[in-house]
Parts: sequence; C-alpha cells; structure tokens
Amino acid sequence: MLDNELLRSFIAVVDSGSFTRAAAQLFRTQSAVSMQMKRLEEQLDKKLFLKDGRELQLSDDGLKLLSYARRIMKLHDEALGVMSSETGSRPLMLGCPDDYVTGVLPQLLSEIQLQIPGLQVQVRTGTSAQLRALIDKGELDLTVLTRRPETEEGYLLLQDKGVWVAPTADFIKPDQSLRLALVDADCKFHSTAVDGLSKQGRHFDVICISGSCALLIELVRRGEAMTTLASCCVPADLYRLPAELGLPELATVAVVLQSAARPHKALGTDRIIPLVEQTARRLSV
Repeated sequence: MLDNELLRSFIAVVDSGSFTRAAAQLFRTQSAVSMQMKRLEEQLDKKLFLKDGRELQLSDDGLKLLSYARRIMKLHDEALGVMSSETGSRPLMLGCPDDYVTGVLPQLLSEIQLQIPGLQVQVRTGTSAQLRALIDKGELDLTVLTRRPETEEGYLLLQDKGVWVAPTADFIKPDQSLRLALVDADCKFHSTAVDGLSKQGRHFDVICISGSCALLIELVRRGEAMTTLASCCVPADLYRLPAELGLPELATVAVVLQSAARPHKALGTDRIIPLVEQTARRLSV
C-alpha cells in the first residue's frame, strides 16, 4: 500500500525540481525527503529518478507514477475538503512574475473567483527565482513561474515566446547602436538577447535593467529604447519587430502554475487541476 505522505513528497520533488526545495516546502530536512524517496522506490522496486549533472529528471517509471500520484492526491484532498467544514478563511497568497502580471494574472484571478467565490487573494510579484524561494519558505500558496528546463515543475498554463518590441517600425537605424531596456539578468529573454546580439557583432547599449515591465514598456513608449517582452504581454500600442530584421531569436518558455506542497485549504489538488485547465483555455483564446 502506497503512503500518501510519500506520494505528496514525491510530487513536491517533481514540482520543485530538487530534494532541497521539496524539503523546504514540506518543512523537512533534505535527508528526510531523500529517505522518503528511497522508501518509495523500495516499495515499488522501481528507479524513479535519473541524475543528469545537477538536474533531477524522472525515469520512465517515475513519469508513470507521477500521473497516478497526482490523481491519488487529488482524490485525497477532495475527500478532506468534502468532510471538512473549513474553507480556508485566510487569504490565498499568490505569486506572479512581473512580466506576466498583465498577460496571465487577470485570467488566473478571474478563474479563481469563478471557482471559489469570495476568496481573497493577495498577490506578490518578483522574478521566478524570487517566487520559488517564497513558495519554498511557505510564504506563497500558489505561484506562476517560468519552468526550468528539463524539469516537470508545476502545471503548464501556456508556452510563450519572447519578442522584440520597439516604439515604431523604423526605430532601428542602420549603423546606429541599438538602445536596449531589458529585464533582470536572470531572465531568459535578457540572456538570449545579449548573447545573441554579441554573437552577431551588433552594437548595442543597455540603458536600463529593471524587474519592472511597466517601466520597460514606458521607456519604449517614450522612444527611449527597445526591449524584449513575453509575447502574451505586449501592449497593442507597441510594435513587434519582425524576424526579417535579423534580430536574435528569443527563448521559448513554459509558463506554469505551481502549488505549495501543503496547499491552501480552499484550493486543494482537486481544485488546482480544473483551475489550470480553465485558465489555460482562457489564455489560448
């Protein structure tokens, strides 16, 4: 018989991408979580994880178990919700990267209110790295993230691509250095933009680096610079620079929703999956 606590820890390891982060979310030591995963592998007589350098990946058997584990925990949390009169009176603490505040967050908030009317939501913004740290410390119940490569982190909301954005179609002048305003250096759009331009030998000046997409957008509107933005978040009044200009291709990212290992009482596993599905549908329209 599979232990629900082992399955919950297994899901936490998969969603967080490491034993260390899962341990922080579960308020256990890393060695305790490692022992739990060893016990689970022994119970099943299967290898669940593969180690590829510093990255933790699921084996084929691990992928099979993940599907069942999520379904088991969904039914478990649903049963607890039905049998409990508590709906979770405290606010839901929700995180979202700044670049997805306009393109993703309103749709997600609408769906939360539709599924759980009257639930108060408090939003915190930051980079995906900052939000991971907050959910690991138990300061967030739910957060939007850009998924790290080669992981099964979170529940997929959409695949998005970075685009180059300028005030007008003729902003780029031949033989003139490009004026850039970019997101923080830990964002994939920053690194692919800078690395790509450098490899092309194009001259550019980074006049501003900020975690605030609102600031970057305003600088573009004022004609001060061009920038990179997530495709789903580009305002209608800004110009998307076409591929024909030869600018470096930007990263494609998976935008996911990750729940804390111990979910908010009003939003257990039984509600997270429908929430993700309906929000993903809203975003695809």
